[in-house]
Amino acid sequence: MTELTTQTLLDRAEISDVFHRYALGVDMRDWKLFRSCFTDDVEADFTSIWPGVVVKGADEWVRRAENLIEGFDATQHIITNHTHDIRGDTAKSTSYLHAQHVVRTPMGNDENVLAGYYQYDMVRTEQGWKIKKYSLTVTWATGNHGVWEVAAARAKEQRAS
Repeated sequence: MTELTTQTLLDRAEISDVFHRYALGVDMRDWKLFRSCFTDDVEADFTSIWPGVVVKGADEWVRRAENLIEGFDATQHIITNHTHDIRGDTAKSTSYLHAQHVVRTPMGNDENVLAGYYQYDMVRTEQGWKIKKYSLTVTWATGNHGVWEVAAARAKEQRAS
């Protein structure tokens, strides 16, 4: 376990703030805020939900996230239960995820809920702590997984118009 010093407590708070900005950036569609969470060479591994999807590079990852999330009418990402093993300017962190993804239809809301955990490799930069590498492990999901295809199609239509 990481020794509890004033610096360690500050680092833990700053790292947790990265996860909060991440969720806020996605849900508010603030892609600049979302981008601020990552090193330029971030690696995002989402093979747990989309087999084969490992994206390298922050700009590419943000572009892909934006292209998908913009098609949802609402999302809510709740990232909690943060743990941090801080070693100087690097850290290994884990947090829980509960994420709702909603598409409104004439028949009412259709949604997909994902739950699981993220594992992160964090690094301290001149701009503060950033995610260098992370993965999502989905432990359960409920609802209509088809909303992802609907959202992707909607986002594509929005970009074309």
